[in-house]
Amino acid sequence: MKKKQEIGLEEHQKAQIDDLWNSKTPPMIKDLVEKLFPFVDEKFRDGRSIYGKAIKKYLASKGQKALVTSIHIKKEYELEEGEREYIYNNCSTMKALDMARELFDETVAPLDCRYRAVSEYLKTIDDKVVLSEVIKEVSPSDYIPPKSELKAIARINKYVHEGLDKNNLKASDRKCISKLIGYMHTYRFLHQISNYTSRKNRELFESSFVRYTNDKPDLTQEEVDQYIVLSAEVVISANIQIRVERLQELLDQAAEETEGKRLAMSLVESISTAQTEYHQCVNRQTKLLNELKEKRSQRLSKQIKENASILNLVELWKEEETRVKMIKLAELRKKTLSKEIENLSSMDEIKCRIMGMTEEEVLNG
Repeated sequence: MKKKQEIGLEEHQKAQIDDLWNSKTPPMIKDLVEKLFPFVDEKFRDGRSIYGKAIKKYLASKGQKALVTSIHIKKEYELEEGEREYIYNNCSTMKALDMARELFDETVAPLDCRYRAVSEYLKTIDDKVVLSEVIKEVSPSDYIPPKSELKAIARINKYVHEGLDKNNLKASDRKCISKLIGYMHTYRFLHQISNYTSRKNRELFESSFVRYTNDKPDLTQEEVDQYIVLSAEVVISANIQIRVERLQELLDQAAEETEGKRLAMSLVESISTAQTEYHQCVNRQTKLLNELKEKRSQRLSKQIKENASILNLVELWKEEETRVKMIKLAELRKKTLSKEIENLSSMDEIKCRIMGMTEEEVLNG
């Protein structure tokens, strides 16, 4: 029986295999054969040929298995900046696998290195963002905060009368939009808005928060929480007003009935209690809003003072520069005048000599 033909790999070919195998995307057998043996016919560029077997044998000696199919998985994948930004902005509303498929391909599976890269990056994100997935499990009616600049602009224009023009945005506008998206992705905000089962309450809460914060890109985490509380108080006060109106309607009906006096007394007490609650709620809102305004005003004043000191330094520098220039001009003018005086002096001396006059005659007239 004729022994099957075998070939051996040279050292430079082995080194070439190592380089290709350790790259970001390990090649298939077909690619390795094409790289190492470019003269080989197309039909011999697979794992069954003597060339493919030689490559597989070398890889096996190093404990590595060659890829023979057209579908291969990278050993590692490094996320790009735009991909990391997408994951951060969407991790509160999407699962890791869904984000991987949205970013790369619908066929991405849990074993794919790109999915693993997304999962690993999620572990580096603050829990207050990622934990919003718990809200999805708790609340069947999912609330989706704006994730892009265009959606955030639409949300702002929905609640703010003057709004923003998406075709004429300033750098400061973009900064405010970016910060608002971040505020609306915090766990506290998502938890609070998901507690509202009524669409009206949810929109009232969201509108209050957007109106309060859409033009404030410098809020601290504590201030964001306080604006969430303030927005929740707005919803509470609105619901109390609705309750008072319903109680008042019942009171009016009871007043028309002859046997409704006892019920009327009870309704009066309920209305009084509700109105007290409403006034307390409004007072809390006013106090909280004033505190927030005062804190921000103090912070902005401090920033203005710091900026003013920097501007003063710039002005002083400019004044110093101007002063130096004026001194140089004065010195130059002085030199010029001195030179002209010397010239005039020499001219008079020449004239006196021509006219035969001495220095004493000139001085004494």
